[in-house]
Amino acid sequence: MSLVPHALTAIKAAERRKLPVPDAVLQTAAVRGAIFQTVQQPDPERPPLPETAGDVEQVIRDYAATLQTLDLTRRAAHRFQDEADALFVQAVKAAVPDWIAGLRKEFGTLVGVVQKAAAKLPEDLAQIDPRRMNWANPSHMAAYTKAEGAVVQLEQLIADRADIVKVAGADGGKDNALFAVAALPEPSTERVIAQDWKRLSPTLTQWRDLKQQPVARWVYLVRQQELSLSLATPGEVRQRSIQVERWREAGFARMSGLTAAGGQQAVQRYLAETA
Repeated sequence: MSLVPHALTAIKAAERRKLPVPDAVLQTAAVRGAIFQTVQQPDPERPPLPETAGDVEQVIRDYAATLQTLDLTRRAAHRFQDEADALFVQAVKAAVPDWIAGLRKEFGTLVGVVQKAAAKLPEDLAQIDPRRMNWANPSHMAAYTKAEGAVVQLEQLIADRADIVKVAGADGGKDNALFAVAALPEPSTERVIAQDWKRLSPTLTQWRDLKQQPVARWVYLVRQQELSLSLATPGEVRQRSIQVERWREAGFARMSGLTAAGGQQAVQRYLAETA
């Protein structure tokens, strides 16, 4: 499957976010465009029919030569297409990390707006809903309005990030929408033995449960202390997703030990093997 459509989508998203498009991307796009125009070049119009029979053969011969040259040119240009597409996609892929870095400042600013608003919103997440809010409370109304505006912008920013990273491969994995913006802590032997996963696991469940309540979902994210919030590259999303499995498997390793010491050794061994 060609990645060119994803590359074009990534460029549009970067331009939409006013992120600089590298010269390498512009140059490879221009080369690809020039080849495409050559491949798609239409046949020239047929010359008018000569008035005398003696001129017909020469006119046809000249026109045939023009058609033959153009046909060969188009066929030759077509042979350059795959290479031009590959260079274009490669240049766009190379730009992805810088584009994600360019989004992080705005992401951090918007998260900060939600954090400030969250401090003035009800503690009960169920109440952070336009159908249940106490709109007579001016403090709640102002805080919700600010949080909602920031969340709308966050959702659009995250959608643009998703458009950008498709050219570098899909994020993949369960809860990839969460791991695009948040990360679990690295499992350690001490934390696994202390069964800290029992505190971490509910954060994933709560994230899923709030899928239809974006404002409450983001308020929950900025309030919780277990996940760290940061915008991820595609590779980071996969790494963050893997941490869920590492936490769970390390917990199983702990339980596999017949003694406390044996469980600790099993955890250490598993974490070392999957580091």
